[in-house]
Amino acid sequence: MVLALEHVAKTHWVGPYEKRTLVDVSLRLAPGDFVGVWGARRSGKSTLLRIAAGLDRPDSGRVAFDGRDLAALSDARRGELRLREIGLMLGSGPHSPEFTVCDYVALPLLVERTRASARGIAIAMLRSVGIVDCRDARWHQLSDSERALANAAHALVRRPRMLLADDPAPDLDPLQQDEVVTLLRRAADDDGVAVLMTTAAMSALAPARTAFVLADGELTPLREAGEERGGEAQVIDFPTGRQQA
Repeated sequence: MVLALEHVAKTHWVGPYEKRTLVDVSLRLAPGDFVGVWGARRSGKSTLLRIAAGLDRPDSGRVAFDGRDLAALSDARRGELRLREIGLMLGSGPHSPEFTVCDYVALPLLVERTRASARGIAIAMLRSVGIVDCRDARWHQLSDSERALANAAHALVRRPRMLLADDPAPDLDPLQQDEVVTLLRRAADDDGVAVLMTTAAMSALAPARTAFVLADGELTPLREAGEERGGEAQVIDFPTGRQQA
């Protein structure tokens, strides 16, 4: 088992009010799994992934990566896991506007490789995601779909064991969205990467093997593994008061 969340709870304060962001959430992720989680805005999707990555700690419950309790590890050890074994699609691109796309994708490799070697691997990764022609472009020169694919290349270039993707295809049309999410499914199928993806678009769950809804802090099954129906996700009826994205 790559990832196990057991009875995880997390509370945030919003002004003077206490909000239960996650309530008794349990989830398991094995090699080659592709799990999708739909949630509305401010439903706790990002919190779920940050806890899975060891960036935040739950108030209660246990988070284990490869059987190791993340809470028991030092900050340095958790950082090393994220560097070597966990790919993250949580951000919005490079911090410096001077970075080329190739430099951005190569960045995670520079700890162990020369710049020339890292760039060579980055170019191969950009070719595999279909945007090698953008390798010398700056971030502001990319389209939204090219940025999403570049973020995927950045997260996958180290061949991680687990990929955590926070709404990886926002504001894209259905075809562009499908291109990005299908790329993540391919990483699971071909490379055995354990993928956990959150999204605010129900249609993005179609390639996921297992799907959940995150609402009111609770994770509810939407589709179990083996219930894929022609590549389309089942749609559920939401209780009154919950709004679909």
